[in-house]
Amino acid sequence: MLREGTYLTITPFFPSKESHNGSYIYDQINEIRNQSNFNIRVIKVVSLFSTEIDYEYNGFKVSILKMVDIPFFISPGLFNFINKNRILALLKRDNIDSISVVHGHVTYPSAFLSNCISDKYQCKSIIQHHGLDVLQLMNGRSNLLRKLQRNYIIRKGVNQLNKVDLNIGVSNRVLTELNSFTYYLPKTEDVLYNGVNTSKFFHKEQVCNEYYTIGCVANFWKIKDHITLIKAVEQLVYSGERVKLELIGSGPTLVSCKKYVNENHLTGSIVFLKEKEHSKLNDFYNSIDLFVMPSYFEALGCVYLEAWATNTPFIGVQSQGISELVPLPKFMLIKKHDVDNLREKILYFMNSNIVTEFNDKLNIKNTIEHFLNFKIFD
Repeated sequence: MLREGTYLTITPFFPSKESHNGSYIYDQINEIRNQSNFNIRVIKVVSLFSTEIDYEYNGFKVSILKMVDIPFFISPGLFNFINKNRILALLKRDNIDSISVVHGHVTYPSAFLSNCISDKYQCKSIIQHHGLDVLQLMNGRSNLLRKLQRNYIIRKGVNQLNKVDLNIGVSNRVLTELNSFTYYLPKTEDVLYNGVNTSKFFHKEQVCNEYYTIGCVANFWKIKDHITLIKAVEQLVYSGERVKLELIGSGPTLVSCKKYVNENHLTGSIVFLKEKEHSKLNDFYNSIDLFVMPSYFEALGCVYLEAWATNTPFIGVQSQGISELVPLPKFMLIKKHDVDNLREKILYFMNSNIVTEFNDKLNIKNTIEHFLNFKIFD
């Protein structure tokens, strides 16, 4: 089994002292370190205009690679020959002269960079896909640019993905999206559900809430559909239910959600909390009675699994990644944008004492053990 040598992670997401973004990738490589003899190194890819510098995070050396690109993600890969030389120079600077595995996260730029490293070092290559926009066709461009560049980006992205040794989806839903592209012909692909670090997320006895408390942790993006949750809680409040909603997150739709809450006199029942460090979310999950995120474009959703690990019941949306794992789909999944359906599902949990015991197969120790038994490590 291939379990030693340098394991190189290339990712646009990795936590630091300033941000918890990418905590799930840290948990993943930390568990790989626990279960193998790999020497794990991290390259974090950032904008050319980023002020980030190399740093260490909980025992991992993180090297910053500033990407040369036209602004707004126009024609990705156009400057691949420059970025190829830049990453090889970075590896030389860091005295990395041999690599066993290169593991990139998301197609661009990680697949482009991973392939040039695999060619140079003759190592195994992995690309892991965390979202449903697997080729990043929605990234940072106007609608006109998206239409003009669509075929170019598909051709470039699929060509890179066909070269890597293993494409990983965080759910079967992700692999379905990949296989929707005609010329996608992977060497190997598999599913690796995001595991939960159960030393961080676990059940704690809680004091009974005065109100039935619903929680949501999610960026305020349109696809997360906070407004459907807010409107469902509004119906419950006006029907006389003693219910409270606590929302954690930031993003472009936060202003409109706050405006709706204020204009409809819901400030006593719906509160917007400050973002919390990832390590402090366990207390939040344990303090609520139900977790709800009505996201309708979701590859999996780590927050569902984190809530589940605390034995907190949760509700998601049909046909998303989480639908592959829920133990009670009849009660835990709603139709997209369906306010009435969500209200009824919330009422079901309010009036029952069901405990959604965590599936230990999703303990990160077990998911990484499964991962390290993939054929690529033979």
